[in-house]
Amino acid sequence: MKTPFARVRYSWPLLALLTVVLLAACGSGPTSSNSSSSNVDYSGTITIWHGWQGAYLQAKQHIFDAYMKLHPKVNIVLVHQDDVVAKSLTAIKAGNGPDIIAYTDDNLGKLALSGVVQPMDQYISQDFLKQTYSPAAAAAVTFNGHVYGVPESVEAITLMYNKTLVTANQLPQTSDELLTFEQNYEKAHPNKYGVVWNVLDPYTDAPWFYGFGAQYVTSDGKAHLNTPAALAAMQYIASFRPYLPKQMSYDIASSLFIEGKAAAIINGPWSYADYTGKAKIDVGFTTLPVISANNTPAKPFVGVKSFWLAKTAKNPALVADLMKFYTNKTNQVAMSQADGEIPTNQAADSDPTVTALPAVASYAAQAKLGVALPNTPYMSALWTPVQDALTTVWNGSQAPQAALNDAQDAATKGIQQINS
Repeated sequence: MKTPFARVRYSWPLLALLTVVLLAACGSGPTSSNSSSSNVDYSGTITIWHGWQGAYLQAKQHIFDAYMKLHPKVNIVLVHQDDVVAKSLTAIKAGNGPDIIAYTDDNLGKLALSGVVQPMDQYISQDFLKQTYSPAAAAAVTFNGHVYGVPESVEAITLMYNKTLVTANQLPQTSDELLTFEQNYEKAHPNKYGVVWNVLDPYTDAPWFYGFGAQYVTSDGKAHLNTPAALAAMQYIASFRPYLPKQMSYDIASSLFIEGKAAAIINGPWSYADYTGKAKIDVGFTTLPVISANNTPAKPFVGVKSFWLAKTAKNPALVADLMKFYTNKTNQVAMSQADGEIPTNQAADSDPTVTALPAVASYAAQAKLGVALPNTPYMSALWTPVQDALTTVWNGSQAPQAALNDAQDAATKGIQQINS
């Protein structure tokens, strides 16, 4: 199952980033962590394998340039890879590869168990993670009790609405109100919809499953798709069948919102430029509703873009220092200004410069209520079974309980294959 992280991001001007990062390089901002830098050999080359491109890459390059200005004997080489994870697995097992792998957290477990990335607890402690980064971000870079890197930025879906079609006080605050809003909007606006989302996507439906108290899979390799909480979530999703299109996908939902046929959509930051730029929609934000049954917020997956220490790293202490520099408050604030990324650094997240950015602040507020996208390798066995269950329930060919039972069986078999 492909998650949305590869989508093109929106970008802000880079001037603010240049200014702030240059100030940091001149000593106006923190450069490292709470650990002593006296034990770091500030020389040599750090190679980073990544998938960045365009303005997104430019923004990051400015931070690396600032670090090299601080430490003239350090050379940072950025190497774009079309498939970072697959190429890292092949190259590092052969004794080649980068010092840092930059990718999303759902791949960490697979890379850790393969020995492609290595723990760095002696350089970055779990206490440092908890003190520095948001909870979901800190959790995303730990696996089996060890720290493997730092969180770079986060992404989470939230509720985005068209201000010309609906006002903030009309938006639902609870899951029951969301269903009522859907029903009433269609009555008042025939052939149009209140809130749309890709109902067939396990990623986009995760807020309901985890909000109702379910989990797709746990780190011990057990699927949890046939639980009462999962059934409640599936039944809730199915309750929208009479009020949303029978055929639904990411593109269909997005088109309905762009064309003004839907007042609101559940989507993430990768969609923001399409809505505000090309479509010129005056977009507002609100967090996903609280689940009425348990008074718990809907909990979207928080995708965490991360830096991990590769097994082939030549100077782990220097790599750790760079990671901490990259994610300090000064640079995280600058990144948010430059390309709209949501900071992982808690101090940056609450900085007035960041909170003044409506889109960034709104996605950040939602991310605080979410759960880290599972980084266990067993998650790969869950995407297709959950999607199949959602599809058969939505098209009416299976009842929720039967669909979830089948999904549980399929996921369990997939997990067994991973373990074999």
